[in-house]
Amino acid sequence: MKKIALSIASLLTIITLNSHAANLAIDIGNDVFSVEVGSKNFSQSNEFSVAMLHADDLHLYSFKGLVTGVLDQNGNLEAALGGKAYFINFFDENIQGLALGGELNYKIPMNEKFELHGSIYYAPSPMLTDDLDYLRDLTITASYQLLNNGIIYMNYRNIQANDESGGDLKMDNGFNFGIEFLF
Repeated sequence: MKKIALSIASLLTIITLNSHAANLAIDIGNDVFSVEVGSKNFSQSNEFSVAMLHADDLHLYSFKGLVTGVLDQNGNLEAALGGKAYFINFFDENIQGLALGGELNYKIPMNEKFELHGSIYYAPSPMLTDDLDYLRDLTITASYQLLNNGIIYMNYRNIQANDESGGDLKMDNGFNFGIEFLF
């Protein structure tokens, strides 16, 4: 199963890259390394991305599909709704799941180089394999566009699941520093 998940994630990454990726984000924390490749080039109001997050005992691959739209007349607030498929190897257990969620992106009006971003995804137990009750994925990001095609950012990411015994499986919980390239 691990090889299947890795093959699917690799294939999705290649497909996304070949469709003229719009961004490549790389971040690191004390315990994790993450890479995300995304594209808005399929359609004007759609966004797709493939992400990989690695730690000592964690290998998480995800594919995200969203529909996006502007919420205010100034264009500073953008929302997205969609789903995220997960392929996770955590302490030698293979977990697959499908989560629904959304994202908000806000450009600070005084200086549009500053941006705040938040995302939350939730998968209940019927949408997960193994003996997990639910999975939550929360990320809050503050970014600054330093260069025309380069952004630096700091995020807080919390990905955790609850097993049937009531314990929390924390896959990632902490701050990360990253850079994003725009193509």
